[in-house]
Amino acid sequence: MAHFPDKEATLSYYFQVVVAYIGLNFTRLLITLPNKTALTDEYALWVVEYPLASTHATQTHSNVASKDIIEAKMKNILRGIYGDIPESVLTATDRDTFNIPVVGGAHSHVPMGESTPIGKANAGARLHHVITLTDSVSKKSARPHGVSACEVWQKIGGVTPVDASELSYIGSTSNAVFATDFPGVDAGKMIYYWMRWVNSLNEKGTWSPVFSATVQG
Repeated sequence: MAHFPDKEATLSYYFQVVVAYIGLNFTRLLITLPNKTALTDEYALWVVEYPLASTHATQTHSNVASKDIIEAKMKNILRGIYGDIPESVLTATDRDTFNIPVVGGAHSHVPMGESTPIGKANAGARLHHVITLTDSVSKKSARPHGVSACEVWQKIGGVTPVDASELSYIGSTSNAVFATDFPGVDAGKMIYYWMRWVNSLNEKGTWSPVFSATVQG
């Protein structure tokens, strides 16, 4: 079963990643729409209560208690979702994202290296970007030893992001290519991307240099 982070700040980030990932992959993972809806509804409450309850100036007994209740519900919903996903469906990227270990699998820990993914976005197709990536050290498209996937984050429009809080997680890839589509309202906007390596323990590597491309209409 999945391991949930112990620190609340890390847990909140974990919730953000897995809710977005499930939203993108629930059909492939055979997650029911009611379960997906229950998760997203509860997460909508979390993003309101958690900042209030974790900030000294706004913290009250009431919002701390509410935050704790929502956290417990989120974990229960996720346990149910993970338990229903067939083992045969889960990919290495799924396991890394959810932090679900392989049953009986004993693997030596490989620490994260100093390299980063280097990305380039091809915007030649309408409302579609294709990202290709290489490793900053090896200069090859293969992932570094011990790395299982690459997280892809983006900011739509505006100025170049300077902090991860400005970004939204859009998916992970264990390949050297990642594709993403856009709605028509994003035509003409500049899309900024950050990426980073992740390993089987859900440890994160260093953020990549930013790269960007315009959405073709």
